Amino acid sequence: MIGSFPSVNNNEGFLNDLDRENLKKIDIELAKTTLEALYNDNFNIYKAFTTSEEKLYISYVSSNSEGGTEKPSTLLLKIKKIFPKIEETSDIITRPEMITNKKATFDELLLNIRNFKDRKEIKKIWFEIYNIFQNDEEWKEKLKTSIKALEYTNNPQKLNKENVQKLYGNTLKTSVSRLEKYKSCPFSFYLKYGLKVEEKDTFKLESLDTGSFMHDVIDSFFERVQDLNLGIRNLEEKTIKQIIEEIVEEKLKIPKNYIFISSAKFRNQTIKLKRLVLKAMKYIIRTITESDFEILGHEVEFGEGKKYSPIEIDLENRKKSRNNTEKLIE
Repeated sequence: MIGSFPSVNNNEGFLNDLDRENLKKIDIELAKTTLEALYNDNFNIYKAFTTSEEKLYISYVSSNSEGGTEKPSTLLLKIKKIFPKIEETSDIITRPEMITNKKATFDELLLNIRNFKDRKEIKKIWFEIYNIFQNDEEWKEKLKTSIKALEYTNNPQKLNKENVQKLYGNTLKTSVSRLEKYKSCPFSFYLKYGLKVEEKDTFKLESLDTGSFMHDVIDSFFERVQDLNLGIRNLEEKTIKQIIEEIVEEKLKIPKNYIFISSAKFRNQTIKLKRLVLKAMKYIIRTITESDFEILGHEVEFGEGKKYSPIEIDLENRKKSRNNTEKLIE
């Protein structure tokens, strides 16, 4: 019983609970609402706990297949409150020693070797088992390699100057976001900008995707207004909506934004995004209208070949740090 029981459904699907309730009133019943699913889960839990006649065993895993930690179900906490004297045991601490086939026994031997190196007491039989594997032509090389691995200590060391030069060159190209990344986690900076490790792409809509999409639409909006020579203070809501509609439709044709039209669910979210962008633009334009600010530029870049030169700082050993501020709104 891990944290997924009772189940947690954060995705209502294309139709939300209110839509389902309204359809139910006109005798169109679809999948259960979140509340109904919760009641159904509680009933199944009741049946699971009351079916046993003599004993009830409850267990949960502490880690998943990827090595991440798993939390026990909230039901376990409730049971402990009802039965405060109940005892919980863990096979992580008191695991039985297994001597079965060669592979399982070999793995168990390695655990005992580690315990022995940590000056923990082990049973004498494992010395005999060690000698058996040591004299086995098939396993002695594996044993030697495994013991060598057990002796390895993963102590981090500083990068030497030659490797730093290969990774970053003589000129360290930085930006505000890169410097913030280094301050928060130097190792993360090393992975991203040194080794250039990229996260595995997953086909799902993240908040970062919607944020980037909205940013592109707003940026294109100001470009479109500038190209059409429209006064930002004189724009009507109808015109704003029309321009945003056109820009969104253009953006959806770009391959990188395919996910937004890949399913009915994501297309529905795109409609919500349009409304959100329209609302945001109305607030932005109102702010400009009620102030003395004038838009002199947007997405202005600092860097080589850009409108403004980068900020260069001379470092030790004739190295330089070039700071390019990333597309700031002026």
